Amino acid sequence: MSLMKRYAEESEALADRAAVAAWIEDTEERFEVLRQLYEDCHTAADIYAHPAAVAELFVNTVSRTFFDARGLVVSLPALV
Repeated sequence: MSLMKRYAEESEALADRAAVAAWIEDTEERFEVLRQLYEDCHTAADIYAHPAAVAELFVNTVSRTFFDARGLVVSLPALV
């Protein structure tokens, strides 16, 4: 598998996990899931030529996805 394809698949998988984390109601559990997710971003980036740059891209994707999903979670009661 090419690194570009692997990057795309890993980025999507990490984003999916971030979206799921946004729905966790318990603050401590959500924090632990996010901590592990950010750690996994750095671990996944280790195989690339510039791991720090790739880790930053993964973390940005995870953060953006989490906060978008969390905003939806928080706004849902207002929509009902």
